[in-house]
Amino acid sequence: MAKIGWLILCFLLSSCAAGTVSDAFVREQYERGCALRQEGKAVEAMQCFIDASQTRTGDHLLLGRVYANMANMCRQAERHQTAYEVYTQSAEQFLLGGDTLLYAYALNNMAWEQAVMCDKPLAIALADSACRVCTQQKIRNKTYETRAAACLYAEQYDSVLHYATRIEDPVYGSMLLAQAYSLTQQCDSALRFAQQVIKETTNPRYLDDCYYILAHCDSLAGRTEVLAWTAARTDVQRDLEAYKSEMAQAVLLLEQSRHPKHMVYLMLLIPLGIGTAAWLAYMLWLRRRLRTIKDEQATRQADRLREIEQLGQRLRQSAQPKKTIPWQDFTALCTYGDAHLFGMPGKLLARGLSEREVRLSLLVLLGFSYAEMADILNRAENGIGKDKYLIAKKLGVSARDLQTTLLEMACKN
Repeated sequence: MAKIGWLILCFLLSSCAAGTVSDAFVREQYERGCALRQEGKAVEAMQCFIDASQTRTGDHLLLGRVYANMANMCRQAERHQTAYEVYTQSAEQFLLGGDTLLYAYALNNMAWEQAVMCDKPLAIALADSACRVCTQQKIRNKTYETRAAACLYAEQYDSVLHYATRIEDPVYGSMLLAQAYSLTQQCDSALRFAQQVIKETTNPRYLDDCYYILAHCDSLAGRTEVLAWTAARTDVQRDLEAYKSEMAQAVLLLEQSRHPKHMVYLMLLIPLGIGTAAWLAYMLWLRRRLRTIKDEQATRQADRLREIEQLGQRLRQSAQPKKTIPWQDFTALCTYGDAHLFGMPGKLLARGLSEREVRLSLLVLLGFSYAEMADILNRAENGIGKDKYLIAKKLGVSARDLQTTLLEMACKN
């Protein structure tokens, strides 16, 4: 029993020691990542943050700061969906750590990313949640920035003007006002606020937007000034693109660590293989089924054609073809046709043929000659030809193809 007790004690002590070592490693990687980020080495900084995030630690607040730094870098690279996902992880860690202020900041950052992705309702809901979690005024001031951005991307410029005047950061507020006034074609106000931002900040993102506004809202400026602003914006964009490129490489490193290639390939190949096998099996079954249906239809059509031909032959061979079918009594003729001629009288009436044309169509169907038709219907042969032409015209075919068309109609259910 004493040995077991010593073993349990040693295990607990080793676990505590391992936890302490891992916490120290996370803190070391976090501090090193922050230093590298200050030096502009985005890829190396991101690798440090990734190493810190992949290490088990009980310090939730430190891990939340790690995720927050990673998300900030994603925001600077304009990978807003990835930034939103990582901000969500930071919010979870701050919540586990019990820091409501940092948790509220994380919620507001999530809201800002949704604002940029043009989901204003979700952005406003997250901003409201941040205000409910922490009632401090500085949180409320940060949510004003998010709300203004959400309204800007939703093209609700009056609301932008409302929130921008309440933003604590004068530079960011002035930039939002300049953008809103520019988009509403109030060039004088846009120029005034854009010039104010340029005087008070060196942030390349703010400068890029403001130089663009100055170059395109030139109602108070001369051509020389516009050219100078355009040239200045070109320099800012060149530096900004180089910075974005470095950040993009860092974010790519993060996304690869979050979604390893072999796991992605495996996740794609398994459902793809199952889907391909199911598709091939379904196509084989469908091919056999279609072939069976086609054969059955061909057999039924051949049987019906054979029955119609035999019926016509019997009628033509009859000594008194006039008395074989009740040609003069149309009601009786329709009853006979429904029973023996596959419902042809009803089909022909549905196509707009008259009683007289139905009688003639049935004779054509059964293969009677002009002389036989004239004898049965007590009419002249010339009139038979004319009526046959009119029937073919109603059915949308030529007189030569009339019998074939009628046979096809007879074979259809």
